[in-house]
Amino acid sequence: MLGPTLLLWVYALAVSVSWVAASGRGGLSGAADLISRWAMALVIANWVIRDAQKRGRPLCYDYGMFLFFAWPIVAPVYLFQTRGVRAFLTLLWFIAILLVAAIAIGLGSLAVDPLSQQ
Repeated sequence: MLGPTLLLWVYALAVSVSWVAASGRGGLSGAADLISRWAMALVIANWVIRDAQKRGRPLCYDYGMFLFFAWPIVAPVYLFQTRGVRAFLTLLWFIAILLVAAIAIGLGSLAVDPLSQQ
């Protein structure tokens, strides 16, 4: 099974490839965009739940679903509860992974653009 951090990297790579592949056709379709957003929520929820298990932190019964729907709020709250000020470091790593994906999208789009104009 993939570790949660590796799963985040795989997600970032998959989103980058799909955005570059769809850039010549006007971007992702509505369904692909929805699936991408759900996948992000699943990756973050998986990461938090696996982290809680590793730390021996008990979570409430339906925490996974709550986390899936409200991850932009709940995940940082969890990080600050478990790590204190060191949560900023984890958030910076998360932003760095997404920034690498965004740069890959930009570079891939630049590489695909000249090819689609010929």
